[in-house]
Amino acid sequence: MDKLINYTQAIQTIKDTILKSRYRADVLANKELLHLYFVIGEYVSLNTRNKNWGKGAIEIISEKLQQELPGLRGFSPVNIKRMRQFYEVWEQFFVNRPLPADELMSSEFRPLPADELRMIKICRGTIVEMTTEQIKQ
Repeated sequence: MDKLINYTQAIQTIKDTILKSRYRADVLANKELLHLYFVIGEYVSLNTRNKNWGKGAIEIISEKLQQELPGLRGFSPVNIKRMRQFYEVWEQFFVNRPLPADELMSSEFRPLPADELRMIKICRGTIVEMTTEQIKQ
């Protein structure tokens, strides 16, 4: 009987671990998709609103994406326009925002070594570190 209780507890522990891992994977996948949509929306917005692209550009881009990546879903002209709209509505909330504590603790935002001066530039979601030598050039 003791073994059955131990197995029940082991099964529950493993099940909980699996479910937590699936949840974290879903959260990360959603975060990555939102980032992708935001970046594509930014790119499309900058090029369409600044008149770099003519009328029908989004339709052509959508069609070419479908040809070059067969089976790709979610990049119809309507969806690409929605990505642009997503960027234009939410851009004001993401530019120059303070970082949440969990992002500050991640390895991507690690403290800089005190022995070397570095300049950090955050440009459109990309962190660029420059050493003292690069700054002088």
